[in-house]
Amino acid sequence: MKNKHIKKIIFNFFENPSNPDEFKQLAQWVKDNPSSFKESAELHYLITRSLGQENAEQYKKELLSKFDLLVRSKRKRRQAWLRYAAIFIGLIGISTLLLLRNNSSKTVGQQEVTIVLDNGTTKELSNKDASIITRSNNIIAEQDGSKIVYKKVSIENDDLGEPLVYNTLNVPYGKKFEIVLSDGTQVYLNSGSSLTYPTAFYASGPRDVELTGEAYFTVESDSLRPFRVKTRELDTKVLGTQFNLSSYPDDETVQVVLVEGSLSVKRSNGSEASHFLLKPNQMASYSMDQKAIQLTDVDVSRYIAWKEGVLYFKNEDFIHITKKLERHYNVAIEIRGDLLKSERYTGRFKTETIEEVLQGFQRIKDFAYKITNDKIILTQKND
Repeated sequence: MKNKHIKKIIFNFFENPSNPDEFKQLAQWVKDNPSSFKESAELHYLITRSLGQENAEQYKKELLSKFDLLVRSKRKRRQAWLRYAAIFIGLIGISTLLLLRNNSSKTVGQQEVTIVLDNGTTKELSNKDASIITRSNNIIAEQDGSKIVYKKVSIENDDLGEPLVYNTLNVPYGKKFEIVLSDGTQVYLNSGSSLTYPTAFYASGPRDVELTGEAYFTVESDSLRPFRVKTRELDTKVLGTQFNLSSYPDDETVQVVLVEGSLSVKRSNGSEASHFLLKPNQMASYSMDQKAIQLTDVDVSRYIAWKEGVLYFKNEDFIHITKKLERHYNVAIEIRGDLLKSERYTGRFKTETIEEVLQGFQRIKDFAYKITNDKIILTQKND
């Protein structure tokens, strides 16, 4: 495909992704040129960021993180890859334009949990509803409030290798959601998280899912089918266990905390021989700056308190605390003052409002704050 022609297709796609013939050409080109398309997505972001959406940078990080996961996934069949490409391109073509052109943002705009089905359609899952999810007129999952349960089924491995069918669950800021996968594994998703998973796993071989954000996993034991969670930097492999995994695009570290059982953790591009084996009450932490995994003993209650709706901070700097407050309360927070950003706090909150939380921190180190709709500005006070 000539360079000028593909540039025209990419431009048309970002501006008006409606031509099915061009979509097919672009999908094939992206398969062979993932890095170039990634650069095009970044360039489009830089051009459109002048529209002034406050959380465009955050969304770009999440979008590119999802793309990195897509590129690293080694699909054996072209059909399966094209399904992923369709979902990814649909996300860029629709979500990016909505985010950058409208007055909403991912952080404070999305109000309901959504699920992206294998055909690219998106469905809202209100926590007040009961509904079903169907495929080919067959019920594959049922939703009851803030929980969705997939039917216990598996796909028999055969010579043809029937491709897996994937769904993606997106949980906005201010919400949490539980999902029970087709193998019985329970996943509890924190605010601002998404999980991509097959609606049914193969009867043998690994059970792979992909996570952006934070989730608590209770994995059904199956020695023939290890459960693997892929994030932007780490691969976590388990047979049967309970653990918490946090991998938000705007955090500097990826953390895996083991509650019970055992699991191994390695770099996404690392060899099996380079894995770290965790014991209960241990955390594997990967630093984006140091590009290394470190094992430490921890009090797991601090890292899983969010499951019970508890915000637990222990000697954390304010810049990281405010990120968690943004996700929990579905607000945008701006800190004005470097000293305030680095100030460290310890606290535990459950039923408090965002204003009551800020007032609690004020008693430790005074600062001013102003709340306007869903935007909060924190201002450092001079001593």
